Amino acid sequence: MNPTPFIRQRLEAARSLAEVLTASYDAFDEMLSAFDCYHDGPGPFYAALVMAGPAAAGGRNTIGMAPSLPPPERDRPQPPEPATEPTAQEVADAVADVAALAARKLRIAAAAATSAADRSACVQAARYADEVRGLMTGKGP
Repeated sequence: MNPTPFIRQRLEAARSLAEVLTASYDAFDEMLSAFDCYHDGPGPFYAALVMAGPAAAGGRNTIGMAPSLPPPERDRPQPPEPATEPTAQEVADAVADVAALAARKLRIAAAAATSAADRSACVQAARYADEVRGLMTGKGP
């Protein structure tokens, strides 16, 4: 599973706090799905993909606590299945790209949030996104 371009498009289109929270929550969820595909054994990026899982889960769970996150939609759009299975490098690149965009959007949303709890959730989730990006690019913890 490769989280772009579908999730990337949703993040780019997100404008309101609720939209950014929803798209970011879904982005972290898609990252976790992408990582699950690589739990079968060693290979390139295996360690980074596995290590990024807790950061993606932390980001998703942090956003899940934000008061302005709307309830899940019944008919939430789902990403299309890729025509071919992406390589680990393609997954790492796509996840890094989505994580960077999510971090940027979450920081913008944090600056505009009126609730301290929403602001905190956005800032913390952006840090988790930075951690995921760092692990995917080899510049992280």
